[in-house]
Order: sequence, then C-alpha cells, then structure tokens
Amino acid sequence: MVLSGLYILDFSYWESSCMRAIRATLFTLCAIGFLVGVFFSAAEYSFAPLMVFMLLLPMYLMMWRHVIFRSNFRNYVSWLPGPLFFWAVVNGIAWIVWTFSDDDHEWSTRVRDNYALFVGCPPNFDPETGYPACETKYNPAEKTWNCYSGEDADGNYVPIGMATNGMVGGCNSECSEVYDTCLDSFMIWSTPLFTSLVYFFVSFVFVFLNPEHKNASPQAFMKIFMCICFLFWVASSLAASNAGITSALMAFIVFAILMGALVAIGVHGAKSFTSDVENNFINKFREKYSGYGTFFKGLFVLTCFPVVFAYWGIAFINQFIRKLGLPLTKQLDAEERKLSFTLVATKQRKEILSWEWTPVITMGINIGIFVQIMGILVTKITYLLLAMLRQKIEDEGWEWPLVSFLMIGIGICMFMLPPVPGVPIYFMCGLMLVKVCEPAMGTGGGTAYCMCLGLVLKLIACAIQQKCIGETMRNNVGIRQMCNINSDMMRTMKVILLQPGLSLAKCSILIGGPDWPTSVMCGIMGLDLIPILIGTIPVFILIAPTVASGLFVYLGETEEWASTLSTVCLSVTGMAQTGSMLMAAFYLEKAVNEEKDALAAIPIDEEVKAADDLSAKKAKIFHKVTRWSILPRFMKLWLLSGIFFMIISCYLTMAFSGSCFEVFEMTSKVVDLPDGKAMNLFKPKGMVAILLFVVSTIQVQVFKSWANKRVVAYEKEHPEGVSDANETADLNTAL
Repeated sequence: MVLSGLYILDFSYWESSCMRAIRATLFTLCAIGFLVGVFFSAAEYSFAPLMVFMLLLPMYLMMWRHVIFRSNFRNYVSWLPGPLFFWAVVNGIAWIVWTFSDDDHEWSTRVRDNYALFVGCPPNFDPETGYPACETKYNPAEKTWNCYSGEDADGNYVPIGMATNGMVGGCNSECSEVYDTCLDSFMIWSTPLFTSLVYFFVSFVFVFLNPEHKNASPQAFMKIFMCICFLFWVASSLAASNAGITSALMAFIVFAILMGALVAIGVHGAKSFTSDVENNFINKFREKYSGYGTFFKGLFVLTCFPVVFAYWGIAFINQFIRKLGLPLTKQLDAEERKLSFTLVATKQRKEILSWEWTPVITMGINIGIFVQIMGILVTKITYLLLAMLRQKIEDEGWEWPLVSFLMIGIGICMFMLPPVPGVPIYFMCGLMLVKVCEPAMGTGGGTAYCMCLGLVLKLIACAIQQKCIGETMRNNVGIRQMCNINSDMMRTMKVILLQPGLSLAKCSILIGGPDWPTSVMCGIMGLDLIPILIGTIPVFILIAPTVASGLFVYLGETEEWASTLSTVCLSVTGMAQTGSMLMAAFYLEKAVNEEKDALAAIPIDEEVKAADDLSAKKAKIFHKVTRWSILPRFMKLWLLSGIFFMIISCYLTMAFSGSCFEVFEMTSKVVDLPDGKAMNLFKPKGMVAILLFVVSTIQVQVFKSWANKRVVAYEKEHPEGVSDANETADLNTAL
C-alpha cells in the first residue's frame, strides 16, 4: 500500500534533498516491513524465515561491496562464487553428518512430533482427512496432550508412533499421525539443506552476472529462465511424493527469482542495471529470441494480465492526482492533461493494444493447456491412479511375478505418454514392488531387483519409442516436420548421438532429455538402437535414488530412520534430474557453436524443407484471414472468453491449489480422501477450474477449425497465395 501511494504521488519526481531523504526512509521502512512481515508469517508459512534469509543474503554481500570493495568491486564479484560454493558444500556435508550422528537427528515420526509440539503446530483433527478420535486427548489452551506414547526432551507427553497397535498411556497409536500435515517440523529439520541450496544458487547467479561478461546477459537470462523451468519440472515430478519438500521447493523457486534480481541490481547498480536492461539486454534479447515473440506475449497474457489491469487502475488514479496540481506530483503540460492514464502507461497500453491479438490469445490458451496437463494430469490424476493400484495390490496380496509384469505394462503405457516423466514410475517400484518381493528376496534383494527392473523398463520403453514409433513414422513428412528435423538443434543432436562410445555429451542428452521425445527423435533420425540403449544405461544413476526413496517411504511405516533417508534420496533425485537436463542443454549449445563443419555435412531434408515452405505459405494465409482487425465480433468474443476462462483456471489451480484439491501424497490411500472416493480429490473450486480448462480448450479448437475453413476458401479464390510484397513482409514480421 505504501509503495502504491508513493507511485501515485510521483516519488520519482521528488528532487529536493529533503524529499529524497523522505523517499529513501519510506523505501527502507517498506523493505524492513516486508521482511518482518514475511518472517512473522512463519505461523502460516513455515518456510518464511528461509525466504527472509534468501533476500537478506544478497543485500549483505552487496553491503560489503560498498563498505570495503568500492574501488575494486569487479574483483570482489568475480571472487564471490568460489566461497559461496564452498559454503554450500560445507553446509550440505555438515547437515548430512549431523543427521546421521544421532537417532534423534534423523527424520522420524518422533522427531516430527517433538518439533510440532515445540512450535505449537495444530494437530490434524479434520473429521474427513484427520484423526478426530484423538481430539479429546488434546488440551488446545496449553497445547499439550493428556495421553502419551512417548515424551519429548522436556518430558512433555507426545503421541509418538509405536511399533504395535496397542494403547500406551491411553493414546491410540493412530494419534501419532495427527501432525502429518505440519510442514513446520520438516522445515526446522531441513533448513540447513535448503540453506546449502541457497548458497549454491547464489554462487551461480554471481557467475552469470559477472560485470566482465555483460555482453552475455541475454544468454544468462535464458539460462536462469531454463534453470527455473527445470526446477518446476522437478517439482512436478516429485509432487505428491513428499508434500513438505515440494511445497518448500516451490517457495524456494519464487524467492530465487527475487534474489537473482537483487543480485543483478547489486552488481551493476540500480541505474546501470536499468540502462543495461533497456539498452543492452532488451535489444540483444529481441535480436536473439525475436522468433519467440508470440510465445512470450502469450505467456505474459496468461500470467500477468490481472496485474496489468491493476497497474492501469493505479496509473489512472496517478494521472487523476496529477491533474489536481498537487506540489509533490509531476506538473502536466496541455497535451498530457488530455490523457486518462500517465504518459508511460498510455504508451505501454498503446503498445499492448497494437499487438496482433489472434496469435497471442491462441498461444496463451495453448500454454495454459500444457500447464494444466502437467499440473493436473501428471501431478494429480497419475498419482491417484498409482495409489489406487498400490491399494489393490496390498488388499489382494498379489505375488511379485504378477506385480512385476503389471509394473512393466503400466510403466510402458505411461512412458508412451509424452507429458509423463519417468520419476513416478521408478518411485512406485520402490514403494510397491519391494514390499511384494521382500518375502522371496529380502529387502536388499528386492531393492536391487526393482532398480534393475526400472532400468529394463526404461530400455524397453526407449526401444519401443525408437523402433515402433520413431522409425515407423520417419517416412511421414508431417512427423519429421513436426519434430523440426532440419533445425540446428536437432541436427546437432544427431551429430552428438552418432559419435562412437559413451561420451558425456551423448549420455547427457539420452538421460537429461524428456523421455518420449528423445527416443522418438532417435528413431526418426534413423540411429542404431543398440548404441542408443548402451548410452541410456547411465540413467541408472537417476533410477537408483528414486527407487530408494520409494523404498524408504515404505520402510518409514515401521522404521523411523527410513523417513530421513527418503528425504535425502528425493533431494538427490531432484538434483540428478535437474543436473542431467542442464548438462544436456549445455552440450547441445556447445556443439552448435563448435561442430559447424559436422552440421554442414548433414544434408537438409528436402521433403521437410518443401513442407516447411508450404506451411509458411499457409501460415501467412492463416494470419491474413484471422487478423484481429477483420475477425467477426462473435469470434473476437469467443477468443477473449477462451483466454479469460484459461486465466481463471490456471490461477485457481496454481495460486489456490489448496482450495481446489485435497492433500494427497503418492503414499496416501483412496480411503484417506473424503468418503473414501477418488473423485473427492477434487474440491468444488477444482471442478470449476477443470471445467473452465475444458471449455477453453474446446473454444481454441473450434476457432482453429473455423479458421482452417477460411484458409481453404482463400486458397481456392487466390491460388497464387499471398502475393503482395508489402503484405508478405508485414505478415513475416507479425509471425
């Protein structure tokens, strides 16, 4: 509110020394108030103190730049990544050593309950998803228990989990789970680990933003952007495997963006950074990534348009205050007085309204479709189905050979779906199959068997994707065109994959690339199967910790120490998956720059080139007949309502997920849901979000069908295509 008030009163035009001092004081108070507010929100958001640390760390480092290293700050910035990385390693190792140095340090039900009682975490007495029978044994005024099955360090009674199902001290054994939704306990225990991740992230941000490498700022931005995207992918893969680590990871990602911005401003200075952004970064970004303009505009509309309308509202109020002629505000000339918004907001609004809105809206809806598929189909429905399967296996007591064949069949089916990552498949092997194999093979033998089965499953899926899908479709020009076979990136991938032996670059692409597209591409490019399968074998380093994390979740039901190892293995899984993706991107970019001769030796697919030329011609016609200025009014309303529905759907499921879905982990059972029904995973708001998603998806498909009919009609009337040179140039610019 204070910042909005300062903006409305034109704080940037305060030029007297007194007003500048007032402005600086207000900004400082706002920053302190924000940090204090975030810190004291820990009662509701337990990761808030960690987020404060993330924001204070770059401020602290930049303070020393101004106090000691003002004259040689370039050396200071170039020197920082080393110590930060060192402390990241030291913190991580120290936390691991501390964790395994004592049973009381390992993550367990007892440790969780002790932490929860210490911080006053509310027990879960929800009548549908909690343990209401335990409520009579709890004193809410003093936050203590009248029964016990154990004691904390101070001798207070706590409902610690027991190995038996009996009653100890009057406390039912199920009461040990009343703190199952307490994220506070997990954050207290794991904060040193996240602190290590913070140091690790900041060290790489300083590398990217080294003042000596300012010309690489667009590449640095895209690298950071890709890192964030990969972290979201990891969070999507691990979602429902461990609610604590996933929630904390998502908060970590958001504040990592803010931390990166603070570091950038601290390194270059506010004015220099603004100048770099306006003159250096934006121009180079447009030059390098101009072909993705429609994508970024669509993403902007989908994510930021509610904020844009709020900004325009504030700009309207700001202009109204200026027209009153108050001494603190900017004095307007005759032309500016005619404007309803501020001059800057008017120019921005004019620029946005001048966009060719048809492709922007359709792109925004398509991005929303992808986001919702990943957010609902992968992280909700997939895990629900796997949890139902686990319950079925346990209830009917299936033997390990049957379960093994079942896991292979289900795993292959899931691998055939492009959006589904492999992590949940391996995790379920450790969670479900080890338990079934234990009577025949023992825990160790069952674990080794599941890891090998996961590798075999991955190799079988790769072979099917490459031989049965990729090679079968390689003669289909449309499929080759869809895969962009003539692009430098795809030809570079072919150069790397054709190299003999198991190079790090080849393995990084085969492991770090998305499961389905990578294998299908190998088939389309006609690569030999055996070398590809051999190069895929190192994926075992990703499979092993994932299976182990599922195993330790299963063992955590009886062994308290296993929960600690489950968290560690999930962290290793996330780092391994992210690292393999980053390495794949690194080697592809490196090969594009270094393997130019090998790239030139690969012939262009003439059939695909002809198809690309035809598609470009059709795209120009499509743009011509669907220009926003000539669209019928009903079709404009149709598209606007479609993007409106998609924005609401995405905001509901992403920003208010707790109001849309019940808490459901991969280790949960359907009976844990309200009334024990699978459909009750979705709350009423969740059903509304899904309905809006379906409606918006149908709307964009209807529009495309309508537009394609207009393209066909235009081609019949104008067989020569778009012939006007000026019009073609305009269309190329818009596309």
